[in-house]
Amino acid sequence: MKATTFAQNLTKSQTLGTQYENQNHKTQRNNSKSTENPASSWSYSIRNFISQKKPKAAILIYTRNRGNGGIVISAIPLVLKACASLSMLVFGKVLHSEIVKSGVESDVMVGTSLVDMYGKCHDIVSSRKVFDDMPERNVVSWNAMIGGYMRNGDTRLASVLFENMPGKTSVTWNEMIDGYARNGDMAMARRAFESVPEDLKNVVTWTVMVNGYVSNGDMEAAREVFEGMKVRNFFVWSVMITGYFKKGDAVKAREIFDGMSLRNLVNWNSLISGYAQNGMCEEVFDSFTRMQGEGFEPDEVTLTSVLSACAQSGMLDIGKEIHEIIRTKNIELNEFVLNGLVDMYAKCGDLGNARLIFEEILVKNSATWNSLITGFAIHGQSREAIEFFGKMEESGVKPDAVTFLSVLSACAHGGFVDVGLEAFSKMEKYGLKPNIKHYGCLVDMLGRAGKLQDAFNVVKGMPIAPNDTVLGALLGACRIHSDTIMAENVLELIGKLNSQHGSHDDAHYVLLSNIYAASERWEMAEGARVVFSARGSEKTPGCSVLMF
Repeated sequence: MKATTFAQNLTKSQTLGTQYENQNHKTQRNNSKSTENPASSWSYSIRNFISQKKPKAAILIYTRNRGNGGIVISAIPLVLKACASLSMLVFGKVLHSEIVKSGVESDVMVGTSLVDMYGKCHDIVSSRKVFDDMPERNVVSWNAMIGGYMRNGDTRLASVLFENMPGKTSVTWNEMIDGYARNGDMAMARRAFESVPEDLKNVVTWTVMVNGYVSNGDMEAAREVFEGMKVRNFFVWSVMITGYFKKGDAVKAREIFDGMSLRNLVNWNSLISGYAQNGMCEEVFDSFTRMQGEGFEPDEVTLTSVLSACAQSGMLDIGKEIHEIIRTKNIELNEFVLNGLVDMYAKCGDLGNARLIFEEILVKNSATWNSLITGFAIHGQSREAIEFFGKMEESGVKPDAVTFLSVLSACAHGGFVDVGLEAFSKMEKYGLKPNIKHYGCLVDMLGRAGKLQDAFNVVKGMPIAPNDTVLGALLGACRIHSDTIMAENVLELIGKLNSQHGSHDDAHYVLLSNIYAASERWEMAEGARVVFSARGSEKTPGCSVLMF
């Protein structure tokens, strides 16, 4: 879950969670002879939903039943955990009030859960107040408070608390290492790692250190610690594989994967998702086949990655096969799987199925909308893409940078200049700063519509330096509209930019020569080629990719 630290995810045992489970088992045993007790039933349901990583469902069960039979102490830590994972601070405070009214705030598990919840919801002041007011604390309470400080970027207070903490455990040390790493202080993370007593330095500690380096992009240091591990778990292999893929080094990622004597599904998912994120679709399909050949059944993570590869490569047939696997194997239709299906169908051109699945999704996020809008935009259905953008705004889902890129592209290809200008102006309303791609789409849109002066003004007024794509789009528009005067203005601007950066791009002179030639200004065309040749460059001969 988003708010949970790496160290907490990795240990799995989560001493806090273990205590909750023990308390719940006691409650079940106490109520085993009294199966009619409704509180026992819904408390059990909450625990099940938490274990299935469905915090919203757990909170819903609690809110529906909290008036029946009073507060159930064993359920409170679990509901607070759900609040923390969803960053539901307001509901967490409501629950805190109910805890105080019920007189159970002195319970160590309840108090610890409140400390943890406030820390993960970034209300560190309330977290510390609860911690200081606790009549009794255990090691989990201290770890929760230290983790809260680290999560909120206060490594100094976390360190002070750590120094004053009695009876540190391996979890405590792991929390410190992970916290320093997440705050970018790898020197302190390494110092903490080297200071861990040998009897507390376990495989989890080593894995946290490796992950710290990976998260900060230092694969060389991560590899050094990884190679020093006497015992490795499945997770640390996946961390290394994922780290190399994030660096774009698929060769070393595969090298790590091939070095495993035993693999689990998580390792296969790391390989397949890594290939998908790097656009290596053939490798995705090959690895997916190999994985199944070795007896591993795909889960929602696997299939989402394969759907991404299908979307990138336009492999609709394979995408439909994956959809059938999802149906027949009852794969959980979480937001990632559903978004993956919409994205696959949309990018592969099956807009009917994309829209059908989209309409069936009850809770749509920006990724869901983006998949559909992008699909319609890239397949020339500009009007529909713009209409969906309007519906997205009406739904209350906030558009992001990807949304606006797709909308601007749709406006450029559909000739909807006014709509595109309005959309571009809306980015500020949503707190978004246009990047070079947005400006490129805007220039392309204006250029296609023949508004070359407006496009030129956009380029001159950009707060960031225009790249070759932006300038090339403007020169391309000059060529389409045979506007040699504007082309000369653009080339003059390019000259100024090149002199500032100490570079030059001869391709622009070739394009200018072609513009002159298209307007039958042969002498000027030859002059541009002379300038081009004087730079010591030669035009690369063209070739056709058409096959007969």
